Amino acid sequence: MSFVSLSFLLFLAVALICYFVTPRRFRWCVLLLSSYVFYWFVGGLFAVSSITFTILTVYASGVWAGLLRRKQAKRALRRAPLALCLTVNFGLLAFFKFSESLLPSLGTLLIPGISFYTFQAAGYLTDVYTGKAPPERNPLRAALFLSFFPQLVQGPISRHGDIFSDLFAGHGWDWERSRSGVQRIIWGYFMKMIIANYAAPVVNTVFEGFRSHGGFIIIFAVLLYSIQIYADFAGGINIALGIANIVGVKPPENFRQPFFASSLSDFWRRWHITLGTWLRDYLFYPLTLSAPMGKLGRLLRKVFGNRAGKILPACLATFCVYFVVGVWHGSSLNLIAFGAANGVIISSSLFLEPLVEKLREKTGLRGSMSGFGRVFSALRTFAILGFLRYFARAESLRGALSMLRQTFFHPRLRELWNGALLELGLDGKGFIVLGAGTFILLARDFITERGTDCGQLLNRSRPVLQFVVLFVALMSIMLFGVYSDEALSANFIYAGY
Repeated sequence: MSFVSLSFLLFLAVALICYFVTPRRFRWCVLLLSSYVFYWFVGGLFAVSSITFTILTVYASGVWAGLLRRKQAKRALRRAPLALCLTVNFGLLAFFKFSESLLPSLGTLLIPGISFYTFQAAGYLTDVYTGKAPPERNPLRAALFLSFFPQLVQGPISRHGDIFSDLFAGHGWDWERSRSGVQRIIWGYFMKMIIANYAAPVVNTVFEGFRSHGGFIIIFAVLLYSIQIYADFAGGINIALGIANIVGVKPPENFRQPFFASSLSDFWRRWHITLGTWLRDYLFYPLTLSAPMGKLGRLLRKVFGNRAGKILPACLATFCVYFVVGVWHGSSLNLIAFGAANGVIISSSLFLEPLVEKLREKTGLRGSMSGFGRVFSALRTFAILGFLRYFARAESLRGALSMLRQTFFHPRLRELWNGALLELGLDGKGFIVLGAGTFILLARDFITERGTDCGQLLNRSRPVLQFVVLFVALMSIMLFGVYSDEALSANFIYAGY
Protein backbone atom coordinates (compact mmCIF):
# COMPACT_ATOMS: atom_id res chain seq x y z
CA MET A 1 0.00 0.00 0.00
CA SER A 2 1.99 2.93 -1.34
CA PHE A 3 1.25 6.57 -0.52
CA VAL A 4 0.18 7.07 -4.14
CA SER A 5 -2.38 4.25 -4.19
CA LEU A 6 -6.13 4.66 -3.92
CA SER A 7 -6.19 2.09 -1.12
CA PHE A 8 -3.89 4.33 0.96
CA LEU A 9 -6.14 7.35 0.47
CA LEU A 10 -9.14 5.31 1.65
CA PHE A 11 -7.14 4.00 4.60
CA LEU A 12 -6.02 7.54 5.48
CA ALA A 13 -9.56 8.90 5.34
CA VAL A 14 -10.82 6.15 7.68
CA ALA A 15 -7.85 6.60 10.04
CA LEU A 16 -8.34 10.37 10.31
CA ILE A 17 -12.10 10.07 10.87
CA CYS A 18 -11.55 7.48 13.59
CA TYR A 19 -8.87 9.64 15.17
CA PHE A 20 -10.99 12.77 15.47
CA VAL A 21 -14.19 11.02 16.64
CA THR A 22 -12.35 9.06 19.35
CA PRO A 23 -12.10 10.63 22.84
CA ARG A 24 -8.89 12.62 23.21
CA ARG A 25 -7.25 10.33 25.77
CA PHE A 26 -7.52 7.34 23.42
CA ARG A 27 -6.58 9.00 20.13
CA TRP A 28 -3.01 7.79 20.37
CA CYS A 29 -4.39 4.24 20.39
CA VAL A 30 -6.02 4.95 17.02
CA LEU A 31 -2.66 6.11 15.68
CA LEU A 32 -0.98 2.94 16.96
CA LEU A 33 -3.62 0.65 15.47
CA SER A 34 -3.52 2.58 12.18
CA SER A 35 0.26 2.28 12.08
CA TYR A 36 0.15 -1.48 12.48
CA VAL A 37 -2.63 -1.86 9.90
CA PHE A 38 -0.67 0.27 7.45
CA TYR A 39 2.56 -1.66 7.99
CA TRP A 40 0.71 -4.96 7.65
CA PHE A 41 -0.48 -3.94 4.18
CA VAL A 42 2.95 -2.56 3.25
CA GLY A 43 5.14 -5.43 4.41
CA GLY A 44 2.98 -8.28 5.68
CA LEU A 45 3.37 -10.44 8.77
CA PHE A 46 7.15 -10.73 8.46
CA ALA A 47 7.65 -6.95 8.48
CA VAL A 48 5.22 -6.48 11.37
CA SER A 49 7.05 -9.17 13.36
CA SER A 50 10.39 -7.50 12.68
CA ILE A 51 9.36 -4.05 13.86
CA THR A 52 7.62 -5.56 16.89
CA PHE A 53 10.86 -7.33 17.82
CA THR A 54 12.74 -4.02 17.55
CA ILE A 55 10.11 -2.25 19.65
CA LEU A 56 10.20 -4.87 22.40
CA THR A 57 13.99 -5.02 22.59
CA VAL A 58 14.31 -1.23 22.59
CA TYR A 59 11.56 -0.84 25.19
CA ALA A 60 13.12 -3.45 27.51
CA SER A 61 16.63 -2.04 27.05
CA GLY A 62 15.37 1.49 27.69
CA VAL A 63 13.71 0.48 30.96
CA TRP A 64 16.83 -1.44 31.94
CA ALA A 65 19.11 1.50 31.09
CA GLY A 66 16.88 3.91 33.02
CA LEU A 67 16.91 1.65 36.07
CA LEU A 68 20.70 1.37 36.03
CA ARG A 69 21.01 5.13 35.64
CA ARG A 70 18.78 5.80 38.65
CA LYS A 71 20.83 3.37 40.71
CA GLN A 72 23.98 5.16 39.56
CA ALA A 73 25.52 1.91 38.40
CA LYS A 74 29.02 1.84 36.95
CA ARG A 75 29.37 3.17 33.44
CA ALA A 76 30.36 -0.19 31.97
CA LEU A 77 27.26 -1.81 33.46
CA ARG A 78 24.97 1.01 32.28
CA ARG A 79 26.36 0.58 28.78
CA ALA A 80 25.38 -3.10 28.65
CA PRO A 81 21.69 -2.71 27.61
CA LEU A 82 22.66 -0.11 24.99
CA ALA A 83 25.41 -2.25 23.49
CA LEU A 84 23.33 -5.44 23.50
CA CYS A 85 20.25 -3.90 21.91
CA LEU A 86 22.16 -1.93 19.29
CA THR A 87 24.24 -4.96 18.34
CA VAL A 88 21.14 -7.12 17.86
CA ASN A 89 19.11 -4.59 15.91
CA PHE A 90 21.89 -3.27 13.72
CA GLY A 91 22.91 -6.87 13.13
CA LEU A 92 19.38 -7.60 11.89
CA LEU A 93 19.44 -4.44 9.77
CA ALA A 94 22.70 -5.51 8.15
CA PHE A 95 21.40 -9.04 7.54
CA PHE A 96 18.16 -7.92 5.90
CA LYS A 97 19.82 -5.18 3.81
CA PHE A 98 22.63 -7.41 2.62
CA SER A 99 20.83 -10.76 2.62
CA GLU A 100 21.42 -11.25 -1.10
CA SER A 101 25.17 -10.85 -0.62
CA LEU A 102 25.29 -12.95 2.55
CA LEU A 103 23.00 -15.76 1.40
CA PRO A 104 22.37 -15.56 -2.36
CA SER A 105 19.89 -18.44 -2.22
CA LEU A 106 17.53 -16.31 -0.10
CA GLY A 107 17.53 -13.31 -2.40
CA THR A 108 16.83 -9.90 -0.91
CA LEU A 109 14.69 -9.98 2.24
CA LEU A 110 13.16 -6.54 1.94
CA ILE A 111 11.55 -5.04 5.04
CA PRO A 112 10.15 -1.60 4.15
CA GLY A 113 11.60 1.24 6.20
CA ILE A 114 13.80 -0.96 8.39
CA SER A 115 16.68 1.54 8.27
CA PHE A 116 14.47 4.42 9.35
CA TYR A 117 12.84 2.80 12.37
CA THR A 118 16.11 1.13 13.42
CA PHE A 119 17.95 4.46 13.38
CA GLN A 120 15.10 6.14 15.26
CA ALA A 121 15.12 3.34 17.83
CA ALA A 122 18.89 3.58 18.24
CA GLY A 123 18.71 7.34 18.72
CA TYR A 124 16.01 7.00 21.38
CA LEU A 125 17.92 4.31 23.28
CA THR A 126 21.15 6.32 23.14
CA ASP A 127 19.31 9.38 24.50
CA VAL A 128 17.93 7.27 27.34
CA TYR A 129 21.44 6.05 28.14
CA THR A 130 22.83 9.60 28.21
CA GLY A 131 19.86 10.97 30.14
CA LYS A 132 18.57 13.17 27.29
CA ALA A 133 15.27 11.25 27.14
CA PRO A 134 13.28 9.47 29.86
CA PRO A 135 12.71 5.71 29.46
CA GLU A 136 9.15 4.98 28.38
CA ARG A 137 7.35 2.68 30.82
CA ASN A 138 4.42 1.84 28.57
CA PRO A 139 5.40 -0.53 25.73
CA LEU A 140 2.45 0.58 23.60
CA ARG A 141 3.51 4.21 23.79
CA ALA A 142 7.03 3.20 22.82
CA ALA A 143 5.52 1.21 19.94
CA LEU A 144 3.70 4.28 18.58
CA PHE A 145 6.84 6.40 18.74
CA LEU A 146 8.73 3.87 16.62
CA SER A 147 5.92 2.90 14.24
CA PHE A 148 4.03 6.17 13.57
CA PHE A 149 2.79 5.33 10.08
CA PRO A 150 3.36 8.58 8.09
CA GLN A 151 7.10 8.44 8.71
CA LEU A 152 7.51 4.68 9.03
CA VAL A 153 8.56 3.71 5.52
CA GLN A 154 10.92 6.52 4.47
CA GLY A 155 11.30 8.89 7.38
CA PRO A 156 12.02 11.48 8.55
CA ILE A 157 14.01 10.05 11.47
CA SER A 158 12.55 11.73 14.55
CA ARG A 159 14.04 12.15 18.01
CA HIS A 160 12.14 11.58 21.23
CA GLY A 161 11.88 15.33 21.84
CA ASP A 162 10.57 16.03 18.34
CA ILE A 163 7.26 14.21 18.33
CA PHE A 164 6.74 12.15 21.50
CA SER A 165 4.52 14.57 23.41
CA ASP A 166 2.48 15.45 20.30
CA LEU A 167 1.72 11.79 19.59
CA PHE A 168 -0.17 11.49 22.88
CA ALA A 169 -1.67 14.98 23.13
CA GLY A 170 -4.92 13.98 21.41
CA HIS A 171 -5.08 17.14 19.29
CA GLY A 172 -8.50 18.16 18.06
CA TRP A 173 -9.30 19.07 14.48
CA ASP A 174 -7.93 22.47 13.50
CA TRP A 175 -8.75 24.26 10.24
CA GLU A 176 -5.43 26.05 9.78
CA ARG A 177 -3.40 22.98 10.64
CA SER A 178 -5.50 20.80 8.33
CA ARG A 179 -5.34 23.29 5.48
CA SER A 180 -1.55 23.50 5.68
CA GLY A 181 -1.31 19.72 5.95
CA VAL A 182 -3.50 19.14 2.88
CA GLN A 183 -1.54 21.71 0.88
CA ARG A 184 1.67 19.93 1.76
CA ILE A 185 0.20 16.55 0.83
CA ILE A 186 -0.88 17.90 -2.58
CA TRP A 187 2.61 19.35 -3.14
CA GLY A 188 4.12 15.98 -2.24
CA TYR A 189 1.90 14.19 -4.76
CA PHE A 190 2.80 16.78 -7.38
CA MET A 191 6.53 16.20 -6.82
CA LYS A 192 6.17 12.43 -6.97
CA MET A 193 3.64 11.96 -9.77
CA ILE A 194 4.37 14.88 -12.07
CA ILE A 195 8.16 15.11 -11.71
CA ALA A 196 9.68 11.92 -10.29
CA ASN A 197 7.44 9.47 -12.16
CA TYR A 198 7.90 11.29 -15.46
CA ALA A 199 11.69 11.35 -15.10
CA ALA A 200 11.82 7.64 -14.22
CA PRO A 201 11.36 6.19 -17.76
CA VAL A 202 14.21 8.27 -19.19
CA VAL A 203 16.54 7.55 -16.26
CA ASN A 204 15.82 3.82 -16.33
CA THR A 205 16.22 3.54 -20.10
CA VAL A 206 19.58 5.31 -20.21
CA PHE A 207 21.14 3.75 -17.12
CA GLU A 208 20.07 0.25 -18.15
CA GLY A 209 21.25 0.63 -21.74
CA PHE A 210 23.94 3.30 -21.52
CA ARG A 211 26.12 1.63 -24.16
CA SER A 212 23.52 2.55 -26.76
CA HIS A 213 23.66 6.26 -25.94
CA GLY A 214 26.20 9.03 -26.27
CA GLY A 215 27.76 11.07 -23.53
CA PHE A 216 25.34 13.99 -23.73
CA ILE A 217 22.33 11.69 -23.41
CA ILE A 218 23.98 10.11 -20.36
CA ILE A 219 24.62 13.55 -18.85
CA PHE A 220 20.99 14.45 -19.51
CA ALA A 221 19.86 11.26 -17.72
CA VAL A 222 22.16 11.96 -14.77
CA LEU A 223 20.69 15.46 -14.42
CA LEU A 224 17.19 13.99 -14.61
CA TYR A 225 18.11 11.41 -11.99
CA SER A 226 19.20 14.18 -9.61
CA ILE A 227 15.81 15.82 -10.09
CA GLN A 228 13.95 12.50 -9.92
CA ILE A 229 15.43 11.33 -6.63
CA TYR A 230 14.85 14.74 -5.04
CA ALA A 231 11.22 14.94 -6.19
CA ASP A 232 10.62 11.30 -5.23
CA PHE A 233 12.16 11.41 -1.76
CA ALA A 234 11.07 14.93 -0.80
CA GLY A 235 7.64 14.28 -2.29
CA GLY A 236 7.11 11.29 0.00
CA ILE A 237 8.41 13.27 2.97
CA ASN A 238 5.99 16.12 2.23
CA ILE A 239 3.07 13.69 2.16
CA ALA A 240 4.22 12.22 5.48
CA LEU A 241 4.68 15.63 7.13
CA GLY A 242 1.33 16.83 5.80
CA ILE A 243 -0.49 13.84 7.30
CA ALA A 244 1.35 14.25 10.60
CA ASN A 245 0.51 17.95 10.74
CA ILE A 246 -3.21 17.24 10.36
CA VAL A 247 -3.16 15.25 13.63
CA GLY A 248 -0.96 17.84 15.35
CA VAL A 249 2.39 16.05 15.09
CA LYS A 250 5.38 17.97 13.76
CA PRO A 251 8.28 15.72 12.69
CA PRO A 252 11.50 17.53 11.73
CA GLU A 253 12.09 18.80 8.20
CA ASN A 254 14.17 16.56 5.96
CA PHE A 255 15.07 18.87 3.05
CA ARG A 256 16.07 22.50 2.65
CA GLN A 257 16.48 23.52 -1.02
CA PRO A 258 19.43 21.17 -1.70
CA PHE A 259 20.03 22.41 -5.27
CA PHE A 260 21.03 25.81 -3.86
CA ALA A 261 23.86 24.36 -1.77
CA SER A 262 27.18 26.21 -1.99
CA SER A 263 29.34 23.13 -1.37
CA LEU A 264 29.08 19.38 -1.05
CA SER A 265 29.06 19.57 2.75
CA ASP A 266 26.35 22.25 2.55
CA PHE A 267 24.36 19.93 0.28
CA TRP A 268 24.40 17.19 2.92
CA ARG A 269 23.23 19.70 5.51
CA ARG A 270 20.22 20.32 3.27
CA TRP A 271 19.59 16.76 2.02
CA HIS A 272 18.07 14.04 4.25
CA ILE A 273 18.66 16.36 7.20
CA THR A 274 17.46 13.95 9.87
CA LEU A 275 19.89 11.22 8.77
CA GLY A 276 22.70 13.77 8.64
CA THR A 277 22.02 15.06 12.16
CA TRP A 278 21.65 11.47 13.40
CA LEU A 279 25.06 10.54 11.98
CA ARG A 280 26.57 13.76 13.35
CA ASP A 281 25.30 13.25 16.90
CA TYR A 282 25.61 9.47 17.21
CA LEU A 283 28.62 8.70 15.01
CA PHE A 284 30.73 11.77 14.15
CA TYR A 285 30.89 13.29 17.65
CA PRO A 286 31.51 9.97 19.44
CA LEU A 287 34.26 9.15 16.92
CA THR A 288 35.87 12.57 17.17
CA LEU A 289 35.78 12.58 20.98
CA SER A 290 36.85 8.95 21.44
CA ALA A 291 40.05 8.03 23.23
CA PRO A 292 41.75 6.49 20.14
CA MET A 293 41.03 9.63 18.12
CA GLY A 294 42.44 11.75 20.95
CA LYS A 295 45.64 9.71 20.92
CA LEU A 296 45.87 10.06 17.15
CA GLY A 297 45.43 13.82 17.43
CA ARG A 298 48.23 14.13 20.01
CA LEU A 299 50.53 12.02 17.84
CA LEU A 300 49.80 14.11 14.76
CA ARG A 301 50.45 17.33 16.69
CA LYS A 302 53.91 16.10 17.59
CA VAL A 303 54.75 15.03 14.05
CA PHE A 304 52.94 17.56 11.82
CA GLY A 305 52.01 20.45 14.10
CA ASN A 306 48.93 21.72 15.94
CA ARG A 307 46.68 22.26 12.93
CA ALA A 308 47.24 18.77 11.54
CA GLY A 309 46.62 17.26 14.97
CA LYS A 310 43.31 19.11 15.15
CA ILE A 311 42.00 18.77 11.61
CA LEU A 312 43.10 15.27 10.52
CA PRO A 313 41.09 13.37 13.17
CA ALA A 314 38.01 15.38 12.14
CA CYS A 315 38.74 14.53 8.48
CA LEU A 316 39.02 10.85 9.35
CA ALA A 317 35.74 10.92 11.30
CA THR A 318 34.07 12.76 8.41
CA PHE A 319 35.27 10.12 5.96
CA CYS A 320 33.90 7.36 8.23
CA VAL A 321 30.49 9.07 8.37
CA TYR A 322 30.15 9.29 4.59
CA PHE A 323 31.50 5.79 4.13
CA VAL A 324 28.63 4.67 6.37
CA VAL A 325 26.25 6.71 4.19
CA GLY A 326 27.45 4.69 1.20
CA VAL A 327 27.03 1.37 3.01
CA TRP A 328 23.58 2.49 4.20
CA HIS A 329 22.55 2.82 0.56
CA GLY A 330 23.66 -0.76 -0.18
CA SER A 331 26.51 -3.26 -0.19
CA SER A 332 27.47 -2.99 -3.89
CA LEU A 333 30.87 -1.51 -4.68
CA ASN A 334 29.45 1.45 -6.60
CA LEU A 335 27.44 2.59 -3.56
CA ILE A 336 30.42 2.14 -1.26
CA ALA A 337 32.45 4.17 -3.77
CA PHE A 338 29.69 6.80 -3.72
CA GLY A 339 29.99 7.19 0.05
CA ALA A 340 33.79 7.06 0.04
CA ALA A 341 34.01 9.70 -2.72
CA ASN A 342 31.77 12.03 -0.70
CA GLY A 343 34.00 11.44 2.31
CA VAL A 344 37.20 12.14 0.39
CA ILE A 345 35.87 15.34 -1.19
CA ILE A 346 34.44 16.77 2.03
CA SER A 347 37.44 15.73 4.15
CA SER A 348 39.81 17.26 1.59
CA SER A 349 37.84 20.51 1.64
CA LEU A 350 38.23 20.68 5.42
CA PHE A 351 41.98 20.16 5.18
CA LEU A 352 42.45 22.59 2.28
CA GLU A 353 40.22 25.32 3.73
CA PRO A 354 43.12 27.73 4.60
CA LEU A 355 44.46 27.46 1.03
CA VAL A 356 40.99 28.11 -0.38
CA GLU A 357 40.64 31.18 1.86
CA LYS A 358 43.92 32.57 0.54
CA LEU A 359 42.74 32.07 -3.04
CA ARG A 360 39.51 33.87 -2.21
CA GLU A 361 41.45 36.80 -0.78
CA LYS A 362 43.60 37.07 -3.90
CA THR A 363 40.61 36.84 -6.25
CA GLY A 364 38.47 39.19 -4.17
CA LEU A 365 35.74 36.57 -3.66
CA ARG A 366 36.18 36.24 0.09
CA GLY A 367 32.86 36.51 1.87
CA SER A 368 31.03 37.05 -1.40
CA MET A 369 27.96 34.80 -1.38
CA SER A 370 25.68 36.81 -3.63
CA GLY A 371 25.28 37.26 -7.33
CA PHE A 372 27.84 35.48 -9.47
CA GLY A 373 29.62 33.86 -6.51
CA ARG A 374 26.47 32.15 -5.25
CA VAL A 375 25.42 30.98 -8.72
CA PHE A 376 28.90 29.65 -9.43
CA SER A 377 29.02 27.79 -6.08
CA ALA A 378 25.61 26.21 -6.67
CA LEU A 379 26.48 25.12 -10.23
CA ARG A 380 29.86 23.74 -9.11
CA THR A 381 28.19 21.75 -6.34
CA PHE A 382 25.55 20.44 -8.75
CA ALA A 383 28.30 19.34 -11.15
CA ILE A 384 30.10 17.47 -8.36
CA LEU A 385 26.83 15.83 -7.38
CA GLY A 386 26.26 14.86 -11.00
CA PHE A 387 29.60 13.05 -11.05
CA LEU A 388 28.73 11.25 -7.81
CA ARG A 389 25.28 10.27 -9.15
CA TYR A 390 26.98 8.01 -11.70
CA PHE A 391 28.02 5.80 -8.80
CA ALA A 392 24.78 6.18 -6.85
CA ARG A 393 22.50 5.10 -9.71
CA ALA A 394 24.60 2.65 -11.75
CA GLU A 395 24.00 -1.09 -11.34
CA SER A 396 27.65 -1.76 -10.46
CA LEU A 397 31.02 -0.05 -10.06
CA ARG A 398 32.07 -1.32 -13.47
CA GLY A 399 28.87 0.11 -14.94
CA ALA A 400 29.51 3.52 -13.35
CA LEU A 401 33.06 3.65 -14.71
CA SER A 402 31.86 2.52 -18.15
CA MET A 403 29.24 5.28 -18.16
CA LEU A 404 31.90 7.85 -17.29
CA ARG A 405 34.09 6.56 -20.10
CA GLN A 406 31.15 6.69 -22.51
CA THR A 407 30.41 10.24 -21.38
CA PHE A 408 33.88 11.59 -22.07
CA PHE A 409 34.95 9.59 -25.11
CA HIS A 410 31.65 9.22 -27.02
CA PRO A 411 29.71 12.48 -26.46
CA ARG A 412 27.48 12.38 -29.63
CA LEU A 413 26.17 15.90 -29.22
CA ARG A 414 23.79 15.48 -32.20
CA GLU A 415 21.62 13.09 -30.14
CA LEU A 416 20.24 16.09 -28.30
CA TRP A 417 18.36 17.25 -31.40
CA ASN A 418 18.13 14.30 -33.81
CA GLY A 419 15.13 12.71 -32.10
CA ALA A 420 17.05 10.36 -29.83
CA LEU A 421 15.52 12.00 -26.74
CA LEU A 422 12.05 10.92 -27.85
CA GLU A 423 13.17 7.27 -27.87
CA LEU A 424 13.89 7.18 -24.12
CA GLY A 425 10.38 6.29 -22.93
CA LEU A 426 8.83 9.76 -22.90
CA ASP A 427 7.19 11.58 -25.81
CA GLY A 428 7.06 15.30 -26.48
CA LYS A 429 4.01 15.92 -24.29
CA GLY A 430 5.67 14.02 -21.46
CA PHE A 431 8.80 16.17 -21.68
CA ILE A 432 6.63 19.30 -21.58
CA VAL A 433 4.89 18.07 -18.41
CA LEU A 434 8.24 17.13 -16.85
CA GLY A 435 9.81 20.46 -17.80
CA ALA A 436 6.89 22.47 -16.41
CA GLY A 437 6.89 20.48 -13.18
CA THR A 438 10.65 20.88 -12.76
CA PHE A 439 10.40 24.62 -13.37
CA ILE A 440 7.70 24.93 -10.69
CA LEU A 441 9.82 22.86 -8.26
CA LEU A 442 12.93 25.00 -8.77
CA ALA A 443 10.94 28.23 -8.66
CA ARG A 444 9.33 27.23 -5.38
CA ASP A 445 12.70 26.31 -3.89
CA PHE A 446 14.17 29.60 -5.12
CA ILE A 447 11.41 31.60 -3.45
CA THR A 448 11.87 29.61 -0.24
CA GLU A 449 15.64 30.09 -0.38
CA ARG A 450 15.02 33.83 -0.57
CA GLY A 451 13.23 33.64 2.78
CA THR A 452 9.56 33.43 1.79
CA ASP A 453 7.44 30.51 2.99
CA CYS A 454 5.35 29.52 -0.03
CA GLY A 455 2.66 27.87 2.11
CA GLN A 456 2.18 30.99 4.21
CA LEU A 457 2.30 33.14 1.09
CA LEU A 458 -0.53 31.10 -0.42
CA ASN A 459 -2.55 31.23 2.80
CA ARG A 460 -2.28 35.04 2.90
CA SER A 461 -3.47 35.39 -0.69
CA ARG A 462 -7.08 35.88 -1.76
CA PRO A 463 -9.37 32.84 -1.40
CA VAL A 464 -9.99 32.84 -5.16
CA LEU A 465 -6.26 32.55 -5.86
CA GLN A 466 -5.88 29.79 -3.26
CA PHE A 467 -8.70 27.86 -4.89
CA VAL A 468 -7.22 28.28 -8.38
CA VAL A 469 -3.74 27.13 -7.31
CA LEU A 470 -5.01 24.04 -5.48
CA PHE A 471 -7.50 23.23 -8.26
CA VAL A 472 -4.81 23.43 -10.95
CA ALA A 473 -2.45 21.29 -8.84
CA LEU A 474 -5.10 18.63 -8.23
CA MET A 475 -6.19 18.59 -11.87
CA SER A 476 -2.57 18.28 -12.97
CA ILE A 477 -2.12 15.28 -10.70
CA MET A 478 -5.36 13.70 -11.85
CA LEU A 479 -4.87 14.31 -15.58
CA PHE A 480 -1.14 13.85 -15.95
CA GLY A 481 -0.23 11.79 -12.90
CA VAL A 482 -3.00 9.31 -12.23
CA TYR A 483 -4.29 8.65 -15.74
CA SER A 484 -1.11 9.08 -17.78
CA ASP A 485 0.45 6.09 -19.53
CA GLU A 486 3.77 7.92 -19.70
CA ALA A 487 4.41 8.07 -15.94
CA LEU A 488 5.65 4.95 -14.21
CA SER A 489 3.57 3.74 -11.29
CA ALA A 490 6.65 3.10 -9.18
CA ASN A 491 7.09 2.88 -5.45
CA PHE A 492 9.12 5.54 -3.69
CA ILE A 493 12.84 4.99 -4.19
CA TYR A 494 13.71 5.24 -0.49
CA ALA A 495 10.87 2.95 0.59
CA GLY A 496 13.33 0.08 0.14
CA TYR A 497 15.76 1.44 2.69
